[in-house]
Amino acid sequence: MSLIVMPGQPVASNIDWTIDQPAQVNRGEFTGKRRVTLLTAAPRWYATVSLPPILGEDAALAWRAFVVDCDGIANRFKVIACERDQVADNPVVVVDGSGQGGRMLRVRGWGSAGTKLRRGHFVTVNEQLLSVQADVVVGADGRASIAVKPYIRIATTDGAPVEVKRPYAVMAMSDPKNGWKVGIGQNYGVSFNCEEAF
Repeated sequence: MSLIVMPGQPVASNIDWTIDQPAQVNRGEFTGKRRVTLLTAAPRWYATVSLPPILGEDAALAWRAFVVDCDGIANRFKVIACERDQVADNPVVVVDGSGQGGRMLRVRGWGSAGTKLRRGHFVTVNEQLLSVQADVVVGADGRASIAVKPYIRIATTDGAPVEVKRPYAVMAMSDPKNGWKVGIGQNYGVSFNCEEAF
């Protein structure tokens, strides 16, 4: 379905992020040992987005329209995954080689050498939000390998853009019933649950 734009103002006062990494666990009946099998292609990000109180109907119009534009669970939107720019400059980082999957992503286009991202930062590639699992150190040629989780679920194409400054998750509403609250004095409240939907 369509990718719609989430209003820019007011910004969310709170976003609760969770990741669901399904796994199968078997325990030996005699030894009690655990054996875990990760379902590597099945993880999904979830978020609960809460806005600060919005005073006045005019200030709430864009958010009311957004909730209706979502068409329940049908349409998708981007939720920024960081509170500020992760990098100071504007590198044009792209995928370095087709068909990449798993937990390592080769990229190029950083420009200067050095440590560019730290463990715990994010990147977005192929509309997938990925957590950086080790500091990203770029070589003199502007290339680096990024250790990521969860598993890269859509194989990459060479030259595909990688968002490193303001990474995002492509989400859709988790419930087809969504709306807003309004109280005395046109005091609006908007919050919703969404899940990854690339």
